[in-house]
Amino acid sequence: MGNTSLNLALLIIFQFSIRATFSMKLTTILTDQSALLALKNHVYDPENVLETNWSSSTHVCNWFRVSCGSKHHRVTALNLSGLELVGTLPPSLGNLSFLSLLSLTNNSFHGRLPVQLSNLRRLKHLSFGNNSFSGEIPSWLGSLTELRSFFLDNNNLKGVIPFSLGNLSKLEILTLSGNQLLGSIPSSIFNISSLQKMDLSNNMLSGSIPSVSHDLLSIELINFNINNLTGHLSNDMFDHFPNLKELHLSANMLSGRIPMSLFKCKKLQIFSLSYNQLEGSLPVEIGNLSMLQRVYIARNHFEGEIPRHIVNLTLLSVLDFPDNNFTGTIPHQIGNLQNLEYLHLGANNIVGSIPPAIFNISTLSIIYLELNQLSGRLPPDVGLWLPNLEQLHLDINQLVGSFPMCLSAY
Repeated sequence: MGNTSLNLALLIIFQFSIRATFSMKLTTILTDQSALLALKNHVYDPENVLETNWSSSTHVCNWFRVSCGSKHHRVTALNLSGLELVGTLPPSLGNLSFLSLLSLTNNSFHGRLPVQLSNLRRLKHLSFGNNSFSGEIPSWLGSLTELRSFFLDNNNLKGVIPFSLGNLSKLEILTLSGNQLLGSIPSSIFNISSLQKMDLSNNMLSGSIPSVSHDLLSIELINFNINNLTGHLSNDMFDHFPNLKELHLSANMLSGRIPMSLFKCKKLQIFSLSYNQLEGSLPVEIGNLSMLQRVYIARNHFEGEIPRHIVNLTLLSVLDFPDNNFTGTIPHQIGNLQNLEYLHLGANNIVGSIPPAIFNISTLSIIYLELNQLSGRLPPDVGLWLPNLEQLHLDINQLVGSFPMCLSAY
């Protein structure tokens, strides 16, 4: 009798467990559906894309731009990029607990990011770029520790960058450009050893660039263009970025000299330091950057001669040095730069004749040499070997002689 009662009790517990498990699973699936329907009700959908394709009569996993995992059959990806949607994000979006990708790029979402999104602990890719989100970047984003990529570019976000973003230890791409962010760059960001690309450009960030205390072997791109950053670049900063490929620091208020450590970044392809208050000479070590393709240092206070070692950079396509205080002559072996497309040395104090080799670089399309002290004559066949030439600026120099007939077609 006792065994019968025990077996009956176990059977009841087992059945209850099965029902509870089924009920929980059913509720979870319905929760995903409910969260997405709430999102649909929060937006204006001019093309009726969601209205047409999101219906409770079909399974959520078959909805347009919705993906589910094969194991749990839960919503794992929601990609609504470029659908011209207008609206706000409902708090219930935070109930998509299996979500690993959320992309709303290129829409017109506005308002603040709901705190309930902090529940999306499986999220790896968050892309909200090119919308109209406002308010501050919430500190709770630092709790989404599985994030690999994070795009909040081109919105209306204000305030400071939260220090908590340094907790995103798996982050590879961070893009916050094109907002109205203030304050300094948090040093915690430079603790993310997995970071590959960091773009904080087109904001109102101020203060100095934080010093870096350890190597970031993954970082390939740093873009702080168009901010209000000040101070000197630390001497050893670039010792910690051995794999850096792109450095963009233009349109700030940086001062001092270019750190010698920059010229140890042998993989560097682009560096842009224009529109700052940098000074000193351009080190001959620039010739060590054999992978360099574009260099921009316009509108600074650089002086001295353009180092002849620059002619070793045979991959260069852009050499942009105007509005400085360079003196001396143009390196005569500049013809080695057979991939050069854009040459701007205007508004300096360069003297001597124009090396004829410049006019043998067939890839050149734009040449600015105006506002210098260049002298001598132009070669009579100056235009014959420049099939791609679109602009040639030589005004306000000390050139003599007649204008070559070869240029009459330009």
